[in-house]
Amino acid sequence: MTKIQSYLLGLLACVAIAGLIVLFICRNRIYTWTLGDVPALYAKAVNHYKAREYQEALPLFEKLAGIDSAAYAKFLLGDMYYRGLGMDGADYKKALELFLESAEQNNTDAHNNLGVMYLSGHGVQADYSKAFRHFQYGAANGNAQAQVGLGTMYRHGWGTARNSSMAFDWYRKAANRGNVDGMNNLGYMYASGFGRMMSAESALYWYQKAAAKNHPKAMYNIGALYAEGRGVERDLVKCAEWLTKAALLGEATAQFNLGNMYYLGKGVERDLDKAAMWYGLAKEQGHRNAGRFLKHLEDHLDIAELDSNFVVRLIPEK
Repeated sequence: MTKIQSYLLGLLACVAIAGLIVLFICRNRIYTWTLGDVPALYAKAVNHYKAREYQEALPLFEKLAGIDSAAYAKFLLGDMYYRGLGMDGADYKKALELFLESAEQNNTDAHNNLGVMYLSGHGVQADYSKAFRHFQYGAANGNAQAQVGLGTMYRHGWGTARNSSMAFDWYRKAANRGNVDGMNNLGYMYASGFGRMMSAESALYWYQKAAAKNHPKAMYNIGALYAEGRGVERDLVKCAEWLTKAALLGEATAQFNLGNMYYLGKGVERDLDKAAMWYGLAKEQGHRNAGRFLKHLEDHLDIAELDSNFVVRLIPEK
């Protein structure tokens, strides 16, 4: 092959590549043009999503996700597939595809959700290293929920070396950004002495901030501090009050322990019917002991292990 032929072939290859690039750009612009007023379409989709009108939001996000640059639309559509919103059941495979596309465009919410998927093994093979990397990217770029996830990875040594001090720092960053899981987890770190000196007073402070935003685990944990007399005077009446708040928001551990309190008459008047009710609600959520305790009540048997072993323990971080 002569030099001229080689040159011409190289030139043709460059022209072909340039043509493909132009075609790709034009295709995306033409598709966007066919959608009409994209900002208005996006606003409509988001409004349906926020109103929990998922069947109306779904086809709109499907259209928007066809735009190559629509990272957040892809994330929200992925979230709908992940949770099965507006459709018959979740589709983890589709959710994964959309989260990956969104993450490639640097969407930190998508990185956080990918971290959750790889941590839990929902729709993918569980992979702590991948979970850590996605949480790390989201956290480093200011995503508060990813900061919570990264803190938990450090706390347990998942995908990285265990480091309570790093866990504490990431929870604190999330908490200072107003993230309620970060507040609750920071409270647990203070209450347990992980990453910093133990301080029940500081734990109570952060639990109260999270509880003010209706975080059920934080409400439960305040009750646990009252049960133990840590940072506050021991007060089982106040313990029962906080557990009730958490239980009404669906916290299974609060429901179970409230059942114990009604069974024993601690902090409340003894009431076996209420004990059975709370055990039943906790059982519905899969609490491991609630069904057994409920059966004892229904069979009119004593729950002997409660008589001397009643304790309300703190719930660890999310």
